[in-house]
Amino acid sequence: MSDNLSVTVCICTFNRAGLLKEALQSLTKLQNTSDVKWELLLIDNNSSDNTKEVAEKFSGRLPLRYVFEMKQGLSNARNRAVSECRSDILLFTDDDVVVESSWLKEYAGAVRMFPGYDFFGGRVLPYWPNGRPGWLGDNPLPLLAGLFVWYDLGQDTRVYSHTELLPYGASFAIRRRLFEHLEPFRVDLGVSGNTPGRGEEAEYLSRARLSGYKGVYVGTALCRHWVDPVRLKIGYMYRFGIQKGIAETIINGRQNSRGAFMKEAAYGMRGLFQLFKGRGDRFRQCVINMGIQRGFRQTKKRCNATMNIHFQ
Repeated sequence: MSDNLSVTVCICTFNRAGLLKEALQSLTKLQNTSDVKWELLLIDNNSSDNTKEVAEKFSGRLPLRYVFEMKQGLSNARNRAVSECRSDILLFTDDDVVVESSWLKEYAGAVRMFPGYDFFGGRVLPYWPNGRPGWLGDNPLPLLAGLFVWYDLGQDTRVYSHTELLPYGASFAIRRRLFEHLEPFRVDLGVSGNTPGRGEEAEYLSRARLSGYKGVYVGTALCRHWVDPVRLKIGYMYRFGIQKGIAETIINGRQNSRGAFMKEAAYGMRGLFQLFKGRGDRFRQCVINMGIQRGFRQTKKRCNATMNIHFQ
């Protein structure tokens, strides 16, 4: 591989100008990467706030290229990034993260160290604007980790095992040879404007792994993800579960929804028991599981139609 690595860092954003400003500010503090030719590709996914004005204020401080994507949806924005990318590596992050100064340098080092590998995932820790909730343990339960975008497989850089949890959308990179050959992000998954959705990057990377592409976990590439306080509300957790259930149905086909109502009720009873025992984390995971069962039921009738619409 050439010593002159080219990287396109991409942020897809929608109506988050305030948070975007903080994310861009953190990118201005990246360590010297003189051996990396990089640009920042900002995909504005049809924002109606002052996102463009925020971008313009950083145009002289970052190698920033602003692109407006009118077609609503995170998957549409990601697919636009793929078509706009001019580099060897496309590195995604979110508009509500703050990256460590060594973030890009560590990714570039891993890409060079593992030339035969095609996707890379970085470590993501939550940032709590109002303080970390007391009921949350040091090792979050899996569904809560997803809710809070908490992706921590340690601080080493190493190859992913075949069954290991794939990277989160807040920090992952793909090589050109992967995104030029793999079908694009599915537009029936993921957030679309103010409509919640889940699973677009998980499905994409799962498909890559099933196609024989291999990945590397970059535990030294750290960013911190802002946790919206609304995510701590029980109602949000239930809705989060519903979207997970819907995404699983779309990705994997018809789920066994028989008995889903009873399973949802059972998770509710189990959650109350955990709450009585003082296990607030397990109670909340049960709430998410309730939502997942509701999502299975909710998509039962439309599953066959949905499975006929994979890509655009």
